[in-house]
Amino acid sequence: MGAVKAMGTIWVVAATGIAGSVMKILGGVLYGSNTLFVDALTSVANMASLISILWFRRLAYTPPDSDHHFGHERFEYIGVLPMLITYGFVAGLSVARLYYVREYRVELNAFYLALAAMLMYGVAVASSRRAPPSLRAYGAFTVSELLEGLVGVVASLGGALYSYLVDYGGAVLLTSYIFYEIYEEGRRLSSFMADEAPPLEVYERVVETAESMGYNVESLRLRTIVPGRYHGDMVLQPKSTAPSDLRELRRVLQGRGVDVCIETEKLNS
Repeated sequence: MGAVKAMGTIWVVAATGIAGSVMKILGGVLYGSNTLFVDALTSVANMASLISILWFRRLAYTPPDSDHHFGHERFEYIGVLPMLITYGFVAGLSVARLYYVREYRVELNAFYLALAAMLMYGVAVASSRRAPPSLRAYGAFTVSELLEGLVGVVASLGGALYSYLVDYGGAVLLTSYIFYEIYEEGRRLSSFMADEAPPLEVYERVVETAESMGYNVESLRLRTIVPGRYHGDMVLQPKSTAPSDLRELRRVLQGRGVDVCIETEKLNS
């Protein structure tokens, strides 16, 4: 019964998300709103990116095998690459449309569709909170969609009642946000590829754990696999002749997301 309910929630989230995207596309193509056109492109990009991320996140939970001794956690980052490609394509389409634009007319129906699309995404956000954990990531996507949708509502209404320049300004704002998202995701991927060290509190937690179990930490090197999962090595020196078992220390650290190879030095006499 739980699986059936979860699948029903997934279908609700997918249906409302797709419906919201279709409404934005219609508002942009049929009723002249460039803001809704750009917003629709970002919606499609978000949907495609979500599918990519969920697919690679699913692979990330695959157990270790002969080709991936430490597991597949980093597969999740591969999903960022299709996201960057999709956003880059959408950004190019948006710039091309806005660069060659001439004075145009925005119909009031564009505002109504923008409002309806916001309601659809509101349903998607509410439903995603009851979805399986792997799909809750969509909640984050749709929250940003709600903010973009608000820009679409205001800009399309202003374009219909006052001037197309209000709508055009909204389209420029959303296009700028696409480039911001490309920058942020690219920076996150670069951070991963640069193999940056974990936050300082992770080191402090490892040292504190080792010292509480009777060891001084002589050296410690860690690398981030994914946030919350770290691999590395450490050199320890016993504080006394009867420290805790190293296997127990390693088990405790693994329970805290830190998998390390441990070497020990002889106790100084």
